[in-house]
Amino acid sequence: MSTRNTQHAERRLFAVTGLGALAYVGIWPASTATDTEHTVSTIVDAAHPGMSRRAFAYTLRQVAAQLDAQADAEEEGPLDADQLTEADVRNAAIVAEAGR
Repeated sequence: MSTRNTQHAERRLFAVTGLGALAYVGIWPASTATDTEHTVSTIVDAAHPGMSRRAFAYTLRQVAAQLDAQADAEEEGPLDADQLTEADVRNAAIVAEAGR
């Protein structure tokens, strides 16, 4: 049994089952150097082999609108623009490092 804080990165297996999946998006915490530090960035992976880029983008916008509506209904506060910018920079570095 692990005593690590649940805020720390954990190893995960990400799989899309079935041959009929049109698309997927996976988001999980990035690993840390010692795996005992708090995770401050995320890994995002996505694919859309069953639909066009434009259809995939439309679907993501629809999902985002639903999540925004749920957040509004729960009176969740707005996002911090500085935190978003920092996350974008980190994610771009991770993608560039992975050679995608």
